[in-house]
Amino acid sequence: MSERIVVVGHSAITCLGRDLATTWDGLVSGRSGLARHTVLNPESFLQDVGGLVEDFGPGSSTEDPAVAKLGARFLHLSLAAARAAWTDAGLDGDRVDPERVAVVVGSALGGQDLLDTEQARMAKRRSLAISPFVIPGLIINQAAGQVAQHLGLYGPSVAPANACASGGHAIALGAMFLRAGEADFALCGAGESTFTPPIVNGFATMKALLPRRADDRSATDPGQSSRPFSADRAGFVLAEGAGMVALATESAANRLGLTIQAEYVGHALNTDGFHVSLPSKEKIIHCLTTALRRADVRPDEIDYYNAHGTSTIMNDRIETEVVKAVFGDGSRKLPVSSIKGAIGHSLGAASAIEAAICVRALLEQLIPPTINHIPDPELDLDYVPGEARAARLETVMTASFGFGGTNNALIFRRWNR
Repeated sequence: MSERIVVVGHSAITCLGRDLATTWDGLVSGRSGLARHTVLNPESFLQDVGGLVEDFGPGSSTEDPAVAKLGARFLHLSLAAARAAWTDAGLDGDRVDPERVAVVVGSALGGQDLLDTEQARMAKRRSLAISPFVIPGLIINQAAGQVAQHLGLYGPSVAPANACASGGHAIALGAMFLRAGEADFALCGAGESTFTPPIVNGFATMKALLPRRADDRSATDPGQSSRPFSADRAGFVLAEGAGMVALATESAANRLGLTIQAEYVGHALNTDGFHVSLPSKEKIIHCLTTALRRADVRPDEIDYYNAHGTSTIMNDRIETEVVKAVFGDGSRKLPVSSIKGAIGHSLGAASAIEAAICVRALLEQLIPPTINHIPDPELDLDYVPGEARAARLETVMTASFGFGGTNNALIFRRWNR
């Protein structure tokens, strides 16, 4: 029997707060971190509502000097979240063999904001000269590189770029390193910040983003922009953020006397092989059922399903059908919620943030709600609308799906020796 994999630290940075505690408090209070931002001006952007992390990153009062020259916000978010998860695990200092720590940090789009800024500067100066930090700040694996550099970690390093499933893939890959015996610890997750005109307007042109309309309820209250599984859902709201989970083998955690927060029971990853952006219901069903089978967990043992729940018409309908197919008659009683109503969609970071929230839900025995929900007769599951719900949570699942047909499902369990 393979050794158990456990969670010893977790963190998140979102538009609700620059740490997990503030984010969690906002989620369970039913607040939204989405707002209308002047930087998303209508001359350049097709959407002016977003989930930005206030007073954070390059040029802010909280700027991390360690990455000041690397102006890409996803690097700042990733490093801050990694530091927080490492501290949460009690692994500051030299308590571990740095050669036995894997670092797996992903992103969907990396440093696109830095590239956009430098292109604008080149045009303004009418010069071909560009900062030597553009390439280092642009590449996706720089996040894992900076985490390893500044925390002094020298084990295997990987940077999944699996669209909106990047963070979940990172956590699964971290667990794989532990199960393969290549590491004792894995610091894994993802960071994202892509508020540039090509990215925002590209999603808008695909009709994936919530359109800007005077008759939409978000026109007077931007906090109601993202509304997963709601009858009037009309597209997702872009956000930035980062989430991290620190994994360990049970023996390594016990050797250092670490507090075990949850058990990482298992996962499944697969690919649709179907379409450039549309999801395949059949392949997602296969992903979730495979995760259950590998983890030796029955469908009726899942106490909470943390949904991808993007607030798009198609995704929320298909995901509802997936849940019904996987959980059968039990789907009617299964609590299903999406935190994207409160924090928007941070692309590659979303699944890592959601994994961290699942760990916190197990610790607090509390399910975060789906806010802004208006019942849709065609979507008839228990979406935990409006208010957080106390529940006996033993085993939870979170799932994510990305463009290009990349899917993951992760299963966590309340820690019991």
